[in-house]
Amino acid sequence: MLQAADTRQRGPLTVLRRGLRHLWTDTPHPSPLVDQRLASAYILDTRDQPYSAGVAAAIFWITFLLLTGDKGTLVWAVLVHGMQLSMYFHLHGEQPEGYGLERAFAIRRRLESRMLIPGIAWALAPWLFFPSGHLTYIVLMYFFISTVTAVSTAALAQWWRAAVLFAVPGYVSLSARLMLEGDKLTLLMGSLALFQLWGTLHYTLKQHRLIVQSLENGFENTLLTQELSRQLKQVAQLSAQRTRIFAAANHDLRQPMHALSIFIDALRPDRPPTPETLRYMRDSVDALRTSVDALLDIAHFDGDAQKLVPEPVRLAPLFQALAGRFTVAAGAKGLALRFVPTEAVVQADARVLSRLLGNLVDNAIKYTPSGRVLVAARRSRNAAGPAWRIEVRDSGVGIDTQHREQVFEAFFQVDNPGRDRSRGLGLGLSLVASMARMMGSRIALRSETGRGSTFSLVLQAAHAAPAASTGFAPAPVGAVEAPRRVLVLDDEEPVRRAMATLLRGWGHHVALAASPDEAWQQPGHYDLLLGDLRLGRGLSGLAAAQALHAVGKVRRVAILTGETAVAHRAEIERAGYALLFKPADARHLSALLAGS
Repeated sequence: MLQAADTRQRGPLTVLRRGLRHLWTDTPHPSPLVDQRLASAYILDTRDQPYSAGVAAAIFWITFLLLTGDKGTLVWAVLVHGMQLSMYFHLHGEQPEGYGLERAFAIRRRLESRMLIPGIAWALAPWLFFPSGHLTYIVLMYFFISTVTAVSTAALAQWWRAAVLFAVPGYVSLSARLMLEGDKLTLLMGSLALFQLWGTLHYTLKQHRLIVQSLENGFENTLLTQELSRQLKQVAQLSAQRTRIFAAANHDLRQPMHALSIFIDALRPDRPPTPETLRYMRDSVDALRTSVDALLDIAHFDGDAQKLVPEPVRLAPLFQALAGRFTVAAGAKGLALRFVPTEAVVQADARVLSRLLGNLVDNAIKYTPSGRVLVAARRSRNAAGPAWRIEVRDSGVGIDTQHREQVFEAFFQVDNPGRDRSRGLGLGLSLVASMARMMGSRIALRSETGRGSTFSLVLQAAHAAPAASTGFAPAPVGAVEAPRRVLVLDDEEPVRRAMATLLRGWGHHVALAASPDEAWQQPGHYDLLLGDLRLGRGLSGLAAAQALHAVGKVRRVAILTGETAVAHRAEIERAGYALLFKPADARHLSALLAGS
């Protein structure tokens, strides 16, 4: 029973203590900018306050000195004006422009805590010269002190700690002195002073929260405006870059199309094409495919459509494979191509890293008229721990400072304003930058005009690696170990006929279907289905392929599409089917058939 009574007794005290703690809690704001603004505003807004406070205090003590002749007014006058003079020099000695964000909260608390001094000074007035026994003078003192305290507290609303430290001593001291007087009227006035303290603080707290919320909203709006401005600037840059890409792509696509259309118009039934004409036509088709593939690559890498497979990758086999690819090209220009032996193992996607380094080596060879190209890996560190820095150095022409950002833009070439296709498309470094970002790294560039360039990226070190995989080497185009049975499902007749001509020329057995119904009616079973993703009349080539594959009509499936959306790619990968983007390369088709 005693324990229950004790619990009930402590209950209201606990609630009161929690309420007071909630009101008094003074913690850093989520945004340090708010604390910085409040600290700076405290100095700037209260620097001149000692003037008005001094006038109010002088009127107060002079009035009571004349009315009561109490010498305590002079003591209080010395105290209050000395305090105001001290505050004046203190406020003018502060330099708010030097308040840093890291110390803004501590500075604000220090400044606001000093408001306790004037609060105590006004709290001493009822004890130094209280007009005991003179009701009119008592009412006048009550009115004067409560008014000054209420007005000052309201003026300090944005600094809650300062408002509390000023208001509480004055009201509590006035209330205690009135109640000590003993009669009913002064007891009532003392109680009224406490109620006025509660009302003043309640109103001040509401104002404080509104002011702070306004500051937070202001800073948030400023940040949003800055972010919007940054994004608009980025959009403008992307728009300008896209304009350059389309302008360059327009040229790079139209040139081979123009040549191909002329070759086709020149064909006659009585004039078969010469081997040289066929070679030029093939070159034009290859140029078109290269341009389209490059544009698709930009969409894939920038849109994160490529699915990364991070794994430990040993650089030594990768360097060997790159040496095999580029040694002949470097030797043809008289360049020394060297890959420094390394034991490095990095965490990366093997295929993406191979393509990235291949583009860098190809670019180095292309822009190095004489000298050497060096590829090496050096130990390094990043925020996550041990790492390797992979460098591709050349002794080539170098890159001017004004072009070092632009070289990573699509279709930009420093010395190829005429868009000479033999110099490439200008997409290599753009793709390299995108691939590096995909792997959580970035391409660093050091260059000196006439002395050469060094491109590098840092990748996380790995502890172990499986047997190196440097990609596959496709079988020779059209090579056939054994004829395959191939079912081609496409709603476009020219595509079906062209595919049949190609595959039959390679010695395969080909059946054609324009719809899923026709595919079901084809007799027998097939080693491979080459199906279009989007068929006519809204039919899904993927759904048809899944149905044919499920019943064993086809053993393997490859989906051909011109769609680049990430969702389509993910759907095909989930089904476990091969994916080829149109226009499909004959070498990829040949490799696909070789594995069927």
